[in-house]
Amino acid sequence: MKARTDRIGKLSESCTALLEKEQQAYRETVSYIIESIRALQGDTADRRLQRLFAQVKGLQEQLDLLVAMARQDFLAKIAGEADDLSHDIADSRAAQVIIPLLQSPSLTLNSFCEALLDQLISVTGAERGFILFYVPESTEADVIAARNFQTKNLSLEEYDFSRTLLREVLQRGRPLLLEDASSDQSYSREASVIKFDLKSIIAAPLRQDDRTIGALYLENNTSPCAFSERDPQLLETVAEFTVFYLQHAHLLPATPERDSRVFLDETKAFKEIVGNDPKIITLLETIDRLADSPATVLIEGESGTGKELVARALHYQSARRDRPFVAINCAAIPDNLLESELFGHEKGAFTGATGRYIGRIEQGDGGTIFLDEVSELAYPLQAKLLRFLQSNEFDRLGGSQTVRVDVRVLAATSKDLKALTESRKFQEALYYRLNVIPVRMPALRERKGDMPLLIDFFLDKFSAVYGKPVRIESDAREWLKEYSFPGNVRELENLIHRLVALTDDVIRIGDLPAEILQTIAHRVSLQKDPLYRILETPPADIEDLRRRKREIRHALAEQERNLIERVVQEAGGNLTEASRRLGIHRVTLHKILQRPGSRSATR
Repeated sequence: MKARTDRIGKLSESCTALLEKEQQAYRETVSYIIESIRALQGDTADRRLQRLFAQVKGLQEQLDLLVAMARQDFLAKIAGEADDLSHDIADSRAAQVIIPLLQSPSLTLNSFCEALLDQLISVTGAERGFILFYVPESTEADVIAARNFQTKNLSLEEYDFSRTLLREVLQRGRPLLLEDASSDQSYSREASVIKFDLKSIIAAPLRQDDRTIGALYLENNTSPCAFSERDPQLLETVAEFTVFYLQHAHLLPATPERDSRVFLDETKAFKEIVGNDPKIITLLETIDRLADSPATVLIEGESGTGKELVARALHYQSARRDRPFVAINCAAIPDNLLESELFGHEKGAFTGATGRYIGRIEQGDGGTIFLDEVSELAYPLQAKLLRFLQSNEFDRLGGSQTVRVDVRVLAATSKDLKALTESRKFQEALYYRLNVIPVRMPALRERKGDMPLLIDFFLDKFSAVYGKPVRIESDAREWLKEYSFPGNVRELENLIHRLVALTDDVIRIGDLPAEILQTIAHRVSLQKDPLYRILETPPADIEDLRRRKREIRHALAEQERNLIERVVQEAGGNLTEASRRLGIHRVTLHKILQRPGSRSATR
């Protein structure tokens, strides 16, 4: 009990000193205001200034009273009550975290957060964690302190924790405790939870004036249920103290540092568009030309091709780079919530609307709005989006005041918007308003020549993440190059990530997943293919070499026949159509089909 009382006493002394220091700053500010009002009163007899002067004097008297209470050790007088309450505050563990921080002299923002994180990890038994500050009007945050991660530059696409869970804490402003994320009904289907096999997670928001400005985040992925039910209360108590301390010590960051932004820094997007294919070179040139254009850009391409990277590159290459980049996945938000999420709502607009909510579009004022999977917008909402695109104005849900913002709009889709327009599933006027400048992301199978470059890029990337040099055997590399990757670059990146994480130093054919081996095995097996012997083993003599040439010509002729017969079959037996598709004359096609061995020649 005595030790606990001593801790509370030290906390009281530290808070008293902090209050006196803050009061002095307030006194200087109030004195300046009073002198300013006196100067104005010398020029006018306005009664409003007289009332304002009286109100400021009253404020000064209240501040003087607070100082007097502090000097009389007012906080120390309630130490006994605080001691009784300490049983309810996570068994005094909050004091174990806070008191060492108050005893450390001249803490900077970084040193405070690093010391705080070390204390939290020690008290809770977490394996790792970080503290970040968040700009609610942006999709970016500043990681001030991180423990047991490779770097402070925690790109959420790159490191193994969940952007979804962190975003929920930031947006809802409530603590989150997951005993086992991988089996939790609400989160087990999240891609990041499955991908990283996340288990015990605890996080709490940092809130200032009913506004979320950051978060404390802790993980323990060795086993589920690593955190106790008391830990959310502990984190919430520490979070409240953290904001109080940093605010009164004038250490709260105004905006994120550019070098440690969580979601993306401006160079990363452009550099992660990797490739030497002419289509990619043209794409990068297009991004350069369009960066500062106000025109709406529609980015088309299959899922996983990197459409969001293009959108981010357009933003961060532009003059809007220091303003918010707000990404909205239209497919991830239920239709009944999407209008409110996009345009915001007023208090009482619907059941549960307890206050005004600033929508994502308004949050992006001055910056860029990225509408991902815009084809998933409900048809009625498309009309409201069209009005906004035409005028940059909208009304919040339940509101009567028109809001005007300055944003650049980028959109992306993995579906054929033109076809959806023709089938009346997407408004034609909206399609043409979005499709001012179309940009297409090629599928990975359309730029096979970039496969070696992409493989090496992801190998280097994840080797750095895990702190181990990993290489890939040439045979395994060839199998990867042969695979079609229906999930495109995202599928390749995730595969390389998994292979690097699971291997020691070399990725071999046996490490590749079954779906790749099974898909390719029926097409190519170098050990069984006769061409393997013909091309890879040296000929015995000149006659053997001539025989091999004949075998190669025979194999190529067989492949030619197979191709032609397949195209004829796809054309329904129409030789004119088949010859057009093949790019050869109809007479030539007919001759090939009449050669011995052709199935058509035997009919």
